[in-house]
Amino acid sequence: MWSRRPIALLGTCSLVVVAGCAPQPVNSQGEQVKGLYDLFSIAAAVIFVLVAGLIAWSILRYRARPGDNDLPDQFHSNVKLEILWFAIPTVIVIGLFVSSAVVLDRVNDESGGQTIIDVEAFQWGWRFTYEDEDVSVISSPGDPAAISVPVGEPVTFVITASDVVHSFYITDFLIKRDAIPGRENRLPITIDKEGTYGGRCAEFCGLLHYDMPFTIDAVPVDEYETWLDEQSALGQTDE
Repeated sequence: MWSRRPIALLGTCSLVVVAGCAPQPVNSQGEQVKGLYDLFSIAAAVIFVLVAGLIAWSILRYRARPGDNDLPDQFHSNVKLEILWFAIPTVIVIGLFVSSAVVLDRVNDESGGQTIIDVEAFQWGWRFTYEDEDVSVISSPGDPAAISVPVGEPVTFVITASDVVHSFYITDFLIKRDAIPGRENRLPITIDKEGTYGGRCAEFCGLLHYDMPFTIDAVPVDEYETWLDEQSALGQTDE
């Protein structure tokens, strides 16, 4: 039988390890989403501890004791308590709703100058077309697309699909958008850190769903403009 100390130590270590697995967003929108996620997690943890604590207290406080044969009251009411346990959840839900609405409004903000990239998903690949530029990058199974965007500059992906439902997802952005035939979903992103970030389809779309990776290179503006010139000179890449 383990003592309480090793069990507590194991639990603490597990929490530390899990905390280290938390995603670290590389874009301003992802930071806001992570903040909202943390808020919901804290609220859920507090509610769990409070409810579990009250249940445990009730079990211990009102448990049957030896020699106690009296039947407790089966029906009772307390107006103040009933108002309280109605008001508290209402305030919590309203607070979380308002926080979500504010964050979603900020995440979807497209104000300011920006690069617009049309994204078309298909079985089984992606077509990235830069608006106002003679650049189109197409992927296929076994030949993933690689595109570049300017770091620190707003970029909007306009996402759709040509056949079935797909989903545009980059893990490091903490945001995804469904690609739906006949509909455009917009995803504004501002990447704050240089690097190469992998994306994929996050909606099962058929036999080769697993083979739809792509990469996004976030580079300085001058490197991005050079890349655009090179791609424009080639006409079309990654076919």
